[in-house]
Amino acid sequence: MDLKKVEALAVLCLLLGAVGCGVDSERANVYDYSPTVVQSGQIRQIWWCGLATNPSDASQTTDAILYKSINLKTNQTVGPITVLAETEGAWDSAYTCNPKVVKGTFTNPLGDNKTYSYAMYYVATASKGGDDNSIGVAFSNDGIAWKKYPDPLIQPASSVGYGVAQPAVYNQDGKSAIWMFYEGDFPLGHHVGATSTDGLHFVVQGTLTTAGLDPEIAQESWGDMAYDYATDNWYALFNRPMRAPSTTGGIIEHGQLGVVLYRIPGGSIFSGATPWQELHTFDTNLTGSEANFIGGFVRDQFGNVNVGEYPTIQMYLSISNPAPDWNASAKEAAESAHPDRWDIGSVKWTPNQPLMALKRYANSTTHEVTTGWVSPDGGFTMQSTLGHLYEGPQQGATVPFYGCKRGSTDYFVSTDVGCEGARMLGLNGYGYAHPVGGLTLVPLYRCSTATDHFVSMDAKCEGKTTDQLLGYVMP
Repeated sequence: MDLKKVEALAVLCLLLGAVGCGVDSERANVYDYSPTVVQSGQIRQIWWCGLATNPSDASQTTDAILYKSINLKTNQTVGPITVLAETEGAWDSAYTCNPKVVKGTFTNPLGDNKTYSYAMYYVATASKGGDDNSIGVAFSNDGIAWKKYPDPLIQPASSVGYGVAQPAVYNQDGKSAIWMFYEGDFPLGHHVGATSTDGLHFVVQGTLTTAGLDPEIAQESWGDMAYDYATDNWYALFNRPMRAPSTTGGIIEHGQLGVVLYRIPGGSIFSGATPWQELHTFDTNLTGSEANFIGGFVRDQFGNVNVGEYPTIQMYLSISNPAPDWNASAKEAAESAHPDRWDIGSVKWTPNQPLMALKRYANSTTHEVTTGWVSPDGGFTMQSTLGHLYEGPQQGATVPFYGCKRGSTDYFVSTDVGCEGARMLGLNGYGYAHPVGGLTLVPLYRCSTATDHFVSMDAKCEGKTTDQLLGYVMP
């Protein structure tokens, strides 16, 4: 098992035959991403998008939908196998991807007088350019053998552009009352909520609120939504924007650097009466992987997060694997996220554990200050714990501490969302701009030498150059 333990309430589990994961080593050197995960008892079923040959047309190797199941108790697995691909001459003849699976009771949806227990909503197109995407559905009784509904359910407003995308589904009554949330195409980037009584015919209920979302994220793509019936909250995973090519050696990245977990009360998803709450960020800073994007929740069969290790929220991310070397250049790091290195990894978030330790590490070349990943191959040793940061803005702590990197070895911390023009690793957490009455806080300073940067509690930077006061953190 290739299991990398990460600080800050998360574990990244690379899917290379690891128990509880999904894709095994025979899928090396092909892309796997966009997972959907259903857990019933000890059985975890995973569907995802990957490069595979169409079982109905051996000449076609493009996006297809694959499947694997894992018995968490016995470690017995089934798959991976290709379970859905393109249909020649149909609306989905070029690509099929982005599956979201939900169980229920679907009576005669295909006009064959049969009842089905699984519905898979997926994104597809007949355009070989990959644009003009619609959302369709297929039905199954075992999650492996699927029959498609012949027509798309949700179509784009215009054939120009990508189209509609990334469905997230929830079964409201355990039968066929389906909520679908998806990315609309007009205006580009908004997220729509629609309902159906039969799993086929959807009525738009509104556009999801952006209240509380980071403005950088509000119009970005996402991965999934899921419901928590114990607290009447919706959870969502939004992608962060891609890095600017000016920070990646001119490489246009193939996947976003991270995803952000948000939560909102059930009655506020359209009104925004209570805004989205930022809970945690999973990115390069945390996992080491250059790309972390299009996440999916581990859900019960109807789309609730109340399963498995709940109240811990379990998620699967699309990641690049392996992580770049600790001393990789910006270009080398960006190239490490090429699609043929896309894999799927699991992360976790546990509520009511909001503080993350900000630690200072060093090797013979440089320092690194982070709440997350430190390369095990870099010869780093921990020097000290500088203080603690919040996972999301709260308790008056609204100053983001970002992990950044300039060149091949100069790691540094910045409060600038653009990392001062350098490569963004990700978010360390949130601290305070000023001392706060009634709180014991620690000031942190960014320091520099001729070759690198570090962070210190000493205003004189331990005899080195003091660059700036970053802010204040919990001790």
